[in-house]
Amino acid sequence: MRVLLAVHGYPPELRGGTEGATQALARACAARGHEILVVAGSLDHGPEFRISEQEDRDPSTGARIRVSRLHRSDLYFDHWQKLHSPQVGEAFSILLREWRPDVVHVMHWLRLSDDLVLRAARAGVPALVSLGDHLTSCLLSLRVHPERRGPCTELQSTGVCLSCAGALAPRTPWVPLEQQMILFGERRAGLERELKLARQRIVPSLAHGEALARATGRTLGALVIPPARAIRLTPPARKGDSWEASAAALRLGQWSGGGVIKGADLILRALCSVVRAGVPRPIELHLAGGQPLDLAVFDLPPGLTCIQHGPFAPEDLGQHPVAQVHAAVVGSLAPESYGLVADEAFELGLPMLLPGTPAFLERFGDEAGVEFYEQGEQLDLARALARLCSDVPAPCLDRVPLGPDLVDITNLHLDLWRRACEGPAPAGLPEQNWFESRVRTAAQASWDRQCSQTSAAELGLGGG
Repeated sequence: MRVLLAVHGYPPELRGGTEGATQALARACAARGHEILVVAGSLDHGPEFRISEQEDRDPSTGARIRVSRLHRSDLYFDHWQKLHSPQVGEAFSILLREWRPDVVHVMHWLRLSDDLVLRAARAGVPALVSLGDHLTSCLLSLRVHPERRGPCTELQSTGVCLSCAGALAPRTPWVPLEQQMILFGERRAGLERELKLARQRIVPSLAHGEALARATGRTLGALVIPPARAIRLTPPARKGDSWEASAAALRLGQWSGGGVIKGADLILRALCSVVRAGVPRPIELHLAGGQPLDLAVFDLPPGLTCIQHGPFAPEDLGQHPVAQVHAAVVGSLAPESYGLVADEAFELGLPMLLPGTPAFLERFGDEAGVEFYEQGEQLDLARALARLCSDVPAPCLDRVPLGPDLVDITNLHLDLWRRACEGPAPAGLPEQNWFESRVRTAAQASWDRQCSQTSAAELGLGGG
């Protein structure tokens, strides 16, 4: 089978959850003899649109995967107003004609374009989509309000969404409100068309599918399949008193990054309040992945240490200092769709402190060694952290792995792809107007031109 996987980024350039899951699935399928083409977005941009060709080789099986990276040249192509790209769309159609896949699976539209399923349908190629975040229900993809710094539960609408997205840089003062409303409507209609044309819609958890349906006001009819993972972790060997409840210091780990949305600053502020209130032992917080925190702004009290380890390789997590701790803490402010970090902590046998999001409750609500707090609430998190410090938890070494493994997930995808190839072609495809690409390209050039003439202060980037 010839399978085209479309994704917003691909390792080694980008290593997020969706990127890693796509690579794991691609390699597993290639190892079984299927031909895989990955069409990936990239942050590497230049003065001209271009395509770069690489090969991803699985060191464990020798399987080879063709990777076509599409490098956009327009400004701020991650901005919500840039989800549609005429250049990407045309390049995607050319790849469809040249490579002639049996099936297309869209893992993400960001940095690519919002018409991938449509272009596949016009080429007679069935397509499926995976919905790992809130791109289809949120202009910012994460459903975290940038000013309130908390999860958004609002129904998708122009009044709510334009105000929220407009709070983040780069702002677009040259785009009048009426035009923003038109762009919002076009973006929403394009993604709804993609979902309608897809032969199957896949979500990583039941909670995420329900959240998308609530936010958009439309039923998805989605199938739940967890993201693919190349390896499952095993608990590390005990090292002296490092796992003992009598340890001199409580060690906590968070490895989802230091950004505001990931909640590392929330965890550190909660720990500051706990230590200042008085605790029976010192606390060490180990952070890894993503951008570092500026520790100078926290005024850490005596008895609290924060150690930042920076980026790490996922395959090294089992032996990394951030996981050689008494408990893992997740501080995410987003309505998590699945929770890869929680999966990793669970497999390492670590007690976990998780925000009480629907997906986490769905997946870990009945598991021993897991405690929940009210998401985004520093006081509730501090209470839970104080309990950990008073009664240092023991590791949970007898856990049974959750959900299907890579073999099962690969089989599920292969079966879905085969059935998609056997199904009838979608009817009533919208006609492709000869002038549409020219109009969109001219609009993109105008956007970029006006953006380049706008000051950094007006863009919300600071400076003059």
